[in-house]
Amino acid sequence: MPQGAPQPARPRYAGFGIRLGARAIDTVVITILAFAFFFGVLVFLLLTVPGASEDDHDFSDQFYDAWAYLFLFGWGGLIFLYDWLCHAGWGRTIGKVIVGIRVVKVDGSTRLSQGTALVRAALFGLPQSLLCVGTVFTVIDCAWPLSDARQQSLHDKAAKTVVVHTR
Repeated sequence: MPQGAPQPARPRYAGFGIRLGARAIDTVVITILAFAFFFGVLVFLLLTVPGASEDDHDFSDQFYDAWAYLFLFGWGGLIFLYDWLCHAGWGRTIGKVIVGIRVVKVDGSTRLSQGTALVRAALFGLPQSLLCVGTVFTVIDCAWPLSDARQQSLHDKAAKTVVVHTR
């Protein structure tokens, strides 16, 4: 590089605290979406299934069992879809927009491909569908940036992405 030429700016990697804040906001957003979905399905069933609004114990037991399984095992799938769609479309989730960070490729390109966003979201969200084991994996994955020079989580390393400040 010629002497006196401006040096390319090094990215400012997002640290653990700001990423945790973004994830907390995303958790609130996902919870609101899940409850809205639950309410919509409930209204739909009450309007379309004969006898659903009456005291039909067979219907209510199956209904509540289905929601219990979805609550226990479905959060990972919901997190996966949310992360995948947001990162593939905008390179960041609602939480990341609010705190001013985004996901970019390690090589510096700002646009994530569908495949890159898919790998990143799958390795973050889907393990959370496994009770206990998935939670342990997620804690390790999210704490990994504390010991990494580029502040990468394990799902970032696998997808070859980093999280950087936008401001």
